[in-house]
Amino acid sequence: MKAIQPLIIPLLLASCPAIAQEQQAPMREFPFGIFDSENSLTADVTLADMDGDGDLDILAANGRHWAQQDYLFLNRGNGRMLEALPIGDFLSASYTIRPGDLDGDGDPDVVVVRDQLPALVFLNDGAGHLQAHGAVPDSIGHARSALLFDADGDGVLDLAIATRRGPDRVYRGDGKGGFGNGVELPDSGFGTTAIAAADLDGDGDNDLVLARRDRGISAIMRNDGAGNFAAEPLSDSEGDHRKTAVADFDGDGRPDILLIGPDGSVLMYRQESSGFGSPHKVQVASGDVVMAIAAADMDGDGDVDLVVGTEGENRLLRNDGRGNFTRETLPGGEADTYGVAVGDMNGDGRADIVLANSGSSNNILLGLADE
Repeated sequence: MKAIQPLIIPLLLASCPAIAQEQQAPMREFPFGIFDSENSLTADVTLADMDGDGDLDILAANGRHWAQQDYLFLNRGNGRMLEALPIGDFLSASYTIRPGDLDGDGDPDVVVVRDQLPALVFLNDGAGHLQAHGAVPDSIGHARSALLFDADGDGVLDLAIATRRGPDRVYRGDGKGGFGNGVELPDSGFGTTAIAAADLDGDGDNDLVLARRDRGISAIMRNDGAGNFAAEPLSDSEGDHRKTAVADFDGDGRPDILLIGPDGSVLMYRQESSGFGSPHKVQVASGDVVMAIAAADMDGDGDVDLVVGTEGENRLLRNDGRGNFTRETLPGGEADTYGVAVGDMNGDGRADIVLANSGSSNNILLGLADE
């Protein structure tokens, strides 16, 4: 099974439509959907078929600022996580784990991105056993997010790391599981907590979008196709933006950009023929402290809905296809949800939700057919 792409995706149009209140989302808890300890401070969950059996497994990055054990949870195919393998033989403060084939052998390896510690590479033997391969050079910092992408079009995955205090960097992959020294992205920005990659200008290469907090200015990094980037600040973006997303939300064939703050406020940058102008503003989750977002077609109608993780009740924002959203409450009660992933966990063809909860057990919500 493939993961439903966790592209963190825009959710409004220029008219800034209201969000209707409030229904129960068509998801259900199930008794075996709980995984990991309630003492784990899970910062993020990522889905990939790590053992080659055709279903999605869960990579859990634990600790945030404190040293804890990261785990790979193996899926039995029905959404039950009955086995877990530790990632590494030590505890560390991890923020995210990014899977990708780093050595060209056809199975997903991982990069573990950690707070004030070097990022680490683990290579997969094809059965989900992850062997430490080495540290990413020059990667110690206040890392908050990362992504694997092809920066220079050579077919090899490169690594970008978002650093809250200090420069953001791109590391070129060598195709053998290693990375070269980091190259700083070319602006003096600070406070980066999220990063996304997309071909913004249709030239065939991956550009970057950086979301920044601490009164930082969020920015686009334009790629020249060889992995050299030029900075383009996003207008009126100074403030506190913890997450970003890039997608063609309004159906005009051009990708748009979303920045979201912890208070649920959103800046939406629609791309016109002349480029990105001033943002449109909307409140998507009034009263919710937003910590995580992920997007996918949750109801099979062809448009993108949004899953919102909060320091309270989590939400599904259901899109009517025109950028109008109905806010629905997800089951499971209140939790400090720091990470969200979407994929078919039990093989029924429906989108399920995996929640990374800090200070309580992580859990899986199964999708139901609409009435």
